[in-house]
Amino acid sequence: MAKIEWLKEEYKTKIRENEYLGIGGENCFPFQGFEGNIPHSPKIGLEIYDSPGEDWPEAVKEPYLEVWKDPVMWAKEVERKYQPDILCLQLESTNPMGQDASPEKAGETAKAIASATTLPLIIYGCGNAEKDANVLKRVAEVLPKKVVLGPVQEGNYNILGASCLAYGHYIIAQTPTDVNLCKQLNILLSNLGLSLDKIIIDPTPSSLGYGLEYTYSAMEKIRSACFQTNDDKLNLPMIGNIGKEVWKIKEVKIDDEKMGETKTRGIFFEAITAISFILAGADVVVVRHPKTLALLRGWLGKMQESRESEAKIEKLKVKSEKLEAGSLESGDRRQGKGEPFDVIIQSAFAVFRELGGGLADGAYKNALFLELEQHSLEAKKDLPLPKPLVYKEQEIGGLSGDIICGNILIMIGCQDSKSLNQYLLCSGLSYGIGLSFTETLNIVYK
Repeated sequence: MAKIEWLKEEYKTKIRENEYLGIGGENCFPFQGFEGNIPHSPKIGLEIYDSPGEDWPEAVKEPYLEVWKDPVMWAKEVERKYQPDILCLQLESTNPMGQDASPEKAGETAKAIASATTLPLIIYGCGNAEKDANVLKRVAEVLPKKVVLGPVQEGNYNILGASCLAYGHYIIAQTPTDVNLCKQLNILLSNLGLSLDKIIIDPTPSSLGYGLEYTYSAMEKIRSACFQTNDDKLNLPMIGNIGKEVWKIKEVKIDDEKMGETKTRGIFFEAITAISFILAGADVVVVRHPKTLALLRGWLGKMQESRESEAKIEKLKVKSEKLEAGSLESGDRRQGKGEPFDVIIQSAFAVFRELGGGLADGAYKNALFLELEQHSLEAKKDLPLPKPLVYKEQEIGGLSGDIICGNILIMIGCQDSKSLNQYLLCSGLSYGIGLSFTETLNIVYK
């Protein structure tokens, strides 16, 4: 039978890279790394408010009640507790239809949050072009570091474009959901002298059931225009500021048993909306509920698992080549090779696919042990250590999550290389792999 070769598209254009947020740089459609290069994963931001609305559903109020009235404490708590990729400050208090807070007040809040946190920061105005021109101009002037400011619209691009150019900030260019209007605003901003590398596209967010299909279609058209026609005015990263869109719709607030549990309904609405944006080409999505963040991280981990595991296996193969010949006899029996690292990693991913994350370490140890046996690797678990752990001159036993495969120590629950080195010192072995089964499978090795 003749060998069939896959047909692959090759695109000459790539998305401009935004170094501040660590996004962009891809030269293919989302998750189609077999056709090109995707140097960065989509980033997930959690939003905080200078003045949250009293109409928020209880489900999304609950995680933030202790810091509800203090945006600086709120930002610090989100960074410490949930560790999103990005913080997004929503200056809701500046809305002329609400509190109509002054630009000076908004500037004080933004400056305090920028000084109190270390994560990349996005700052959104209220969406009123005239008010945002004054508010975001003031914010740009007082901030102690570079951030991303938006939404910049046709009605205020000249003022905010000049401000961001003067102070070195990045811009979120927002237009109605239309490819031509999006391109036009990018051209207007570049005519001011602002580099397109500083711009992120916001095609105007929408929620599941409230215009998502139209936004999704427009985002696909933007990406297609970039890759298929080499349009250098549309090859910019995209953002979906979806949290505020999802949590205002009636479906996340209605108490109706037929629609499922109210507390979780909004989280799933938000997660599906965010996933749709990412699949359409968004490099950043901003959500509100921390459980949505966890769901998206789990989904991204599974979507990227194959590509990331292949990269890690290649690195580990280089390590395994340094092993002494015959150090792992069972590895020699496996297809005549002495390279166990790749099999251990593949087995770990097989366990993660089957069991998911969040179980006790013992469950993963036993499952991985079975996987290694099925690959004809002679593994041993819970062996006494050559150098037993000692506390106050008393031996306190072995390492609870250990498997030894030849001269390789496998530690379940190990999340960083420093801990792995400590385990290796106790074991007397030179090579090790640390595996942590959380929302994603985390791997460290030596």
